[in-house]
Amino acid sequence: MLWPRTEVRRPTLASVSSPNSGKTDSRQALYDRFADRVKIDPQFTRKVVSYQGNRKTPGLRWMKYKEGFSRTLVDYLLDEYQPKQVLDPFAGIGTTALTAAGRGVEATGIEIMPVGVLVGTGIAAAANGTSSMVFEKAIKAIRSRIASQRAAAPEHAFPHVAITASAFSVEAERDIGKAREFIAGMEDGATQKLINLGCMSVLETASYTRKDGQYLRWDTRSGRKLRAKMEKGPIPCFSDALEQRLWEMARDLDPIKQMFGGGHPDFRAGSSLDLLKTLPEAAFDMVITSPPYANRYDYTRTYALELAWLGLDRDAFGKLRQSLLSATVENRSKVESLRTEYGDRPKTLEHALALYRRQEALHEVLHILRVNAGELGNRHVIRLLEGYFLEMAVIVTELGRNIRSGGSVIMVNDNVQYHGEEIPVDFILSDFAEQCGFVCTDIWTLARGKGNASQQMGRFGRREIRKCVYRWERTG
Repeated sequence: MLWPRTEVRRPTLASVSSPNSGKTDSRQALYDRFADRVKIDPQFTRKVVSYQGNRKTPGLRWMKYKEGFSRTLVDYLLDEYQPKQVLDPFAGIGTTALTAAGRGVEATGIEIMPVGVLVGTGIAAAANGTSSMVFEKAIKAIRSRIASQRAAAPEHAFPHVAITASAFSVEAERDIGKAREFIAGMEDGATQKLINLGCMSVLETASYTRKDGQYLRWDTRSGRKLRAKMEKGPIPCFSDALEQRLWEMARDLDPIKQMFGGGHPDFRAGSSLDLLKTLPEAAFDMVITSPPYANRYDYTRTYALELAWLGLDRDAFGKLRQSLLSATVENRSKVESLRTEYGDRPKTLEHALALYRRQEALHEVLHILRVNAGELGNRHVIRLLEGYFLEMAVIVTELGRNIRSGGSVIMVNDNVQYHGEEIPVDFILSDFAEQCGFVCTDIWTLARGKGNASQQMGRFGRREIRKCVYRWERTG
């Protein structure tokens, strides 16, 4: 059902002028071009455009995966635009694909993070036939195995990498080994996937760690040498946390069959930089997505426990980090790998590179940051921004091919700020889109923006930056 219509108000936007003395003419020109598209719509709240809205949603609440948006947002957009084929190139745990498929809409999701792939495919499997009786039997069996006195074989111990060492107590390590051994011996693939998902989802709860933005915080009880101390409070034992989660999953089975059981989404594991070009031309009439933000968050760090649980070793961590859309200071340029990937379609890549090179507002900011590189907390943020926008130019170029005439792209994203310089991500990406066959019809911004980082506030003062939902309509 549609949300009730509410008045859309024009925001009072802060000037794009920087507190520094750097040139801002290009950003001002870009702002002037898109200002009439920027609107405050009270329907788009922080809860709706973030994971907060999924905290009580069956299935989607199983894993605290904060990089995403709510089922409420997807339902609203499906009601509003009535698409028949939906794509999410940054699927996360599959909110878009699951919600659309549950309503009988053909849905495709692309996701590179193995954590999201397991959650999305696990929910889809549960929604399309997992037996409550079989699952409950498995819960009782794994509980019995963990409670037994028999130790797990050494090969089933948690496969730590350097970043996860000392994450668990001795008791948790023991119980985790038993759980992994139990899972390895399961024969029912669908039930095995759900038990595996349940175990993975409580690793943080039962550990000395806590996800905090771009960091993995550590409790002093871990025994690690820490720069910043964190007191996590009571930590439940792994077996208790697991049993609570598995019974929650069991209670959710019937509701998710009703919510997401209308169809089976097509989940594809991998990078959109590789996979979008393999999709047919004009195959979709809607994209609902939220790409990584250019905010330095390293998902291989924040989801280190879960990735290690899934078997990624040190080399696999490094490979995954470099394969993700550039959003961290550790990402290296992907230009050469993209040239290889697009060897049979060089014009597509050259078009994307041209979008990046011609974007004057972006290069205005990059120039200021280069001039002030010695004052940056990490000068590699320049490389981060170069990589992010070049790769997003490739993504937007491919979406121009993937979406049929009259179709729409809905994208949730944040602007970012470095050294007091706001990077208008919404305007830059919308500029790319309008050179790829789209018209930017709306940039819905939340009534309250996002504050800059504490390190920047001390020097540049508090400046809110826009958190937005864009709509691009495919023409021609």
